[in-house]
Amino acid sequence: MRATAHPVGRLAALATAAVLAFGAAACGSSGDAASTPGGQSGAPAAAPAKRTVQTPKGPVEVPGEPKKIVAIDFQIPYILLDLKANLAGAIDLTAAKDGEPFKQLTIIGNDAGEVNYDKIAELDPDLILAGDYQEAEYAKLKDRYPTVLIPAVGDQPGWKPQVKAVAEAIGKADQVAELEQKYQARVTELKDKHKDKIAGKKWATLGTYDGSGWYLYDKVGGPSTALADLGITFDEATTKVADGNVAQFSIEQLNQLNGADVLLFDDLGPPVTAPGAGDKLKQNPLYTSLNAVKAGKVYDGEYNIIDYGDATRVLDKLDEVLGKI
Repeated sequence: MRATAHPVGRLAALATAAVLAFGAAACGSSGDAASTPGGQSGAPAAAPAKRTVQTPKGPVEVPGEPKKIVAIDFQIPYILLDLKANLAGAIDLTAAKDGEPFKQLTIIGNDAGEVNYDKIAELDPDLILAGDYQEAEYAKLKDRYPTVLIPAVGDQPGWKPQVKAVAEAIGKADQVAELEQKYQARVTELKDKHKDKIAGKKWATLGTYDGSGWYLYDKVGGPSTALADLGITFDEATTKVADGNVAQFSIEQLNQLNGADVLLFDDLGPPVTAPGAGDKLKQNPLYTSLNAVKAGKVYDGEYNIIDYGDATRVLDKLDEVLGKI
């Protein structure tokens, strides 16, 4: 279970955290000195003591190489872990399915997103990252610590702008460029491998929190970024979801998915997806009557994406799914 930008992400603030296998491309330099054309050995240039990053609140001076980062929202900690950043403190995400790494951190807030400012003071971070919706928390922190608000959306659809903003704040923009190259290489590989199976089919990604309703990803966010990059076509219901949202529907509206040839059934894990929720929805006659269900074209998995580690995992899963179609 991961914190996400869709309603599940804010559900995290109410129930715990919501929406990705931390990829973990390590960023570092070789311990050996590099040989220069002049025959002298040279080492990579040291990071500057301070840098200035542009934020929704204007320029903020941050450490050139932050050593003790605190993240106070639900999504950014996962991105920091994926980037192998020096994350020292986060809100309590230990109960999540992928919460083990958080047991090694200082917990600076509860699983409802309430920040413990005394814990932050004890930790004395050199950089704080927050979601751009956390105006109240920002106001309390900005005068004591370098604090950067990370926008949830950017100059392109989906999760990549937020990853880029986090990387720029912590001085790892070059690493993101490398991760993007690897991601695009994998996309190209799968497009070529499965081109005949990708063509002509319409896809949708749905899930449920408790089995009494269902949600549907839009055509640009979460898993849809990878699907679109692969050249996969979305069903009509998906195209009608407003960009940047995950729409929620009642059981009675399941027939909207009859235009999908392939359904990806998303599981965000506990505590966001309740135990047995998926099975409960799948037993409903309105679900079993869907065309994709009757054709056996439903594939369960954890499909949400908020970082490159997630993207790698989801592309691997899609490789598996396409191999079965």
